[in-house]
Amino acid sequence: MNMKKKINLALVFILISGCSIAPGMHMETDSSWLDDSKYVHIDSIDKKVRLINISETLDISYGSEYVYRIGIGDQIAVTIWGLPEIFPINNINTDLNLRRVDANGNIFFPYVGLIEAKGKSQDELRQDLTNRLSEYFTSPQVDVAIARFNSQQVFVLGEVTKPKKINITDIPISLSYAIGESFGLNTNTASASEVFIIRQNISESDHLIFHADLRNPSGFIEAGSFYLENNDIVYVNSSGTARWNKVISQFFPFSTFLNSIDNLTSDN
Repeated sequence: MNMKKKINLALVFILISGCSIAPGMHMETDSSWLDDSKYVHIDSIDKKVRLINISETLDISYGSEYVYRIGIGDQIAVTIWGLPEIFPINNINTDLNLRRVDANGNIFFPYVGLIEAKGKSQDELRQDLTNRLSEYFTSPQVDVAIARFNSQQVFVLGEVTKPKKINITDIPISLSYAIGESFGLNTNTASASEVFIIRQNISESDHLIFHADLRNPSGFIEAGSFYLENNDIVYVNSSGTARWNKVISQFFPFSTFLNSIDNLTSDN
């Protein structure tokens, strides 16, 4: 229940801060508005939202270059080889041996104390632990693995077969993968030409909304090279919805939206 409340509050914040829609703002159902990158000003937050076709942003090299960065809530398994008297390996309760990244981004490990884990890759944390343990032991053999990925997620909502929260792991998540994990578009109600990815841009003033057209196989090929980021919301519009404010209104009222989040997280 606590996890659901946290997810609900986080999504409310995202929608309020990044996706409030001014009355009258609209988007035609044909794709002419996507011919060029377009900015739409949202009065309620006094910011611009950029609308981008995913074909403009595809990066086929992203998957090979992707590195997962540890975040708050992730659970880390640390194993020290060759020192069984101090760091026994056999007969260890796996759950009790996991180190959870705390609210400050740290984990605790014997002889090391608190060490920062947030923002580091597995290799970087392993090297840091090795360096610190080397002050007490000769050539410690340290293994680090992320046992549970809890800190980052994407949400697939709207006209899909099964709305879903998907945890981001050390394997990057493409748009096509996320749609597949949600068992595909709803064949009766989905507008395959109107798939949107709502992204909060923390480091810049402009928030982003990406558009994908999944009416044909080429669209899914493009979706396979478009990778999602933490807190992205994938929203599949319903057929017949013409205006953008109607698209976003599917997220409101909040009670309806939060109920959809409860439903999709209850199976996790």
